[in-house]
Amino acid sequence: MRNKILLTALVVGIALMGLVSANIQLDRISKVVPASQNINIDVKVNIDSPVVPDKVPVYRVAEAIVSQNEAISIAKDFSFTSNPVVITYPTQPENKSSPMKTKYLFKNGNEQLGIDASSNAITYAKNDKLMKPSASLPSESEAIKIAQEFLKSHGVTINDASVETETIYLNKLNVETNQILDKIPMMVQVKFKRNINGVPVVGPGGKIIVDIGNNGEPIYFFKNWRLLEPAGTSGIIPFSRAVEKLSRLEVKDVPVTPLKSVEIVGAKLGYYEAESTEEQKIYTPVWIFDVKNSMGTERISLYVDALNWHPYFYSLRKLK
Repeated sequence: MRNKILLTALVVGIALMGLVSANIQLDRISKVVPASQNINIDVKVNIDSPVVPDKVPVYRVAEAIVSQNEAISIAKDFSFTSNPVVITYPTQPENKSSPMKTKYLFKNGNEQLGIDASSNAITYAKNDKLMKPSASLPSESEAIKIAQEFLKSHGVTINDASVETETIYLNKLNVETNQILDKIPMMVQVKFKRNINGVPVVGPGGKIIVDIGNNGEPIYFFKNWRLLEPAGTSGIIPFSRAVEKLSRLEVKDVPVTPLKSVEIVGAKLGYYEAESTEEQKIYTPVWIFDVKNSMGTERISLYVDALNWHPYFYSLRKLK
């Protein structure tokens, strides 16, 4: 019997299709589960209770709507000279009365640029060079330098961030045995992950991504890095209460793979930044739980809302 061969790409975090067809919202790979659904999982705690401060700073997302003229000015840094196509859409597609969002789209041949007016998120892509085999890729350390130079040349400043790299391959896969027969390099992804005074930012936002393709050419850029301003401090829920919320699966995002039980192998505080398509009014502190699944074969992070809300911050939360 002839083996069936499939080409697959292991790509993490590339939201390109939203730029190519911005009026189509991609399904999220995760969802928020209301507490009313009464989902419960078994939680094993394999760490000591972390020592954390009684209060943490809270940050408000600054009102900084990008005008069309400002978008045109940004586009010039990427060598786009034409006027944009302006797209408006509801923040909640299922609710036509939800607030409207605006996105500016620029096109120059095979290059495209998208700017979100409210979140200030930017997506840039050379569509003809994405997801293509590369004969000559830089090393991951070289890719970091190329990405940093790309950001500098386009006026993007990064403060307090960690850097991750990953080489993305096109895999030749035997679908009957699930065996990888060949790995063809496509690009090196450089990801800058935001910190706030050393505290990590998690979630879909708080990231800048630069993908480096053949011969060290930047072929994709994504920035979701909201402008923040201080909004005071507030207390946080204790570790034990956060574990209780985790056991009810009251988390920011739930993985697609169902969970029946988890083992906590790490925990710390962080902040959560939403997708660029979402209206976010505040940066919410979260408990970041590093957990293993019931088989111990997969390690993931789950985020539990950590803030004790007083009336002022609760009113902001309702606006989110």
